[in-house]
Amino acid sequence: MKELYCITCPAGCHLMITGVIPEIYVDGNNCPKGREFAGREMSNPARTLTTTVRTNFPDVPVISVRTDGEIPKDRMMDAMQELSDVVVTEELGVGDTVLEDVAKTGVSVIITSPALMQLGAELENKNIQLGRSASSDNSGISAFDGGVVSAVRNSGVLDDLGLEAAGGFVGAAGEAVGVEDVVDGETAEAEGKTDESTNETKQTGRPHITRRV
Repeated sequence: MKELYCITCPAGCHLMITGVIPEIYVDGNNCPKGREFAGREMSNPARTLTTTVRTNFPDVPVISVRTDGEIPKDRMMDAMQELSDVVVTEELGVGDTVLEDVAKTGVSVIITSPALMQLGAELENKNIQLGRSASSDNSGISAFDGGVVSAVRNSGVLDDLGLEAAGGFVGAAGEAVGVEDVVDGETAEAEGKTDESTNETKQTGRPHITRRV
């Protein structure tokens, strides 16, 4: 007589088996599945293999897998040997196949964890956030430039130089440099007029006088 515990369901019936295949007698089972289990165990015992395989993702170095069906117990070590050479290189999800026909049993090995898909989603969210952050930084710079230009416009510097169309030089944030160029240009022109007055004074012997009415 051989004793087994049925693992078909959580009840775990204590089976007592007598006889030899194909004529066996099973006692202790509470349902027909117990007899079927006993028959398989006596002729060709099989199990579902659960294990892990490696990946090339540093944040998820290994991922859990299982066979999508039972394989003979005497092929377990062969299956483990094949799985030791498997490396997952893609973001696979639950139910995706990592190895077909493991140990020539006709059974596939599938992913049982969503870790890789979650990792991909996290990386995508980080990229989106980085993109938004970069966009915000650029907007901040533009706003700062616009503020500088507005300050120059409101300071009266352009009016002091006699520039009536100040808005033409500060229409965009990128034209802040143009304002400085205008200021420098007007200053240089003013200096040029002073030099002309000095030269005229030297030539005529009298200063150049501008009448005011």
